[in-house]
Amino acid sequence: MAAPYYEKDGITIYHGDCREILPTLPKVDLVLTDPPYNRGFDYGHNVDDNRDDYWEWCADWFRKCRDRSDLMAMTPGHHNLFDWAGIEKPKHVLCWYKPAAMGGCPVGICNWEPVLFWGTCGSRGCDVVTAPIIRRSDVGDHPCPKPVDWAKKLIVLLTDGDTILDPFMGSGTTLVAAKNLGRRAIGIEIEEKYCEIAVKRLAQGVLL
Repeated sequence: MAAPYYEKDGITIYHGDCREILPTLPKVDLVLTDPPYNRGFDYGHNVDDNRDDYWEWCADWFRKCRDRSDLMAMTPGHHNLFDWAGIEKPKHVLCWYKPAAMGGCPVGICNWEPVLFWGTCGSRGCDVVTAPIIRRSDVGDHPCPKPVDWAKKLIVLLTDGDTILDPFMGSGTTLVAAKNLGRRAIGIEIEEKYCEIAVKRLAQGVLL
């Protein structure tokens, strides 16, 4: 098992390829993540976001995530939404509503993103989470960081469980949200510069 890059106050970070690290981890209560969408974003030299084998790659890490938890939620990107059923049909599609967002779609401005969910959590609330995109200076040069409220609200909606896993940790948003909620969390990130950013964020107080 790989040695943690960071471990403190119930939060653990691993630097490396999630496909290699996931099988070594214990079971968790929820996998929550925002993987690359295969749209050519520049995440760094270790991330190929223009893969010819994208769906084979996704099937590999997805099945390893499902081995770690009965509950999983992720943002697939609009253009990938329907293809995910070819790997495993989602239990439900949640809505992330992002007021004042400036993304484009075929009919105009796009103010929402799908969140795919696998597993069963019972009736816990509304299947729409609202989290505006807030420009932050503490996420470095990450091209598409999610807001902390996105992760916090999904964690609260989907589980009371203690441990959250994010195999594509990026700048550490899911881990920061888990820490703010008093949960434990495990993050995996292949780009070391984002591991460094996440550690710095985790050293701060409660983030919104």
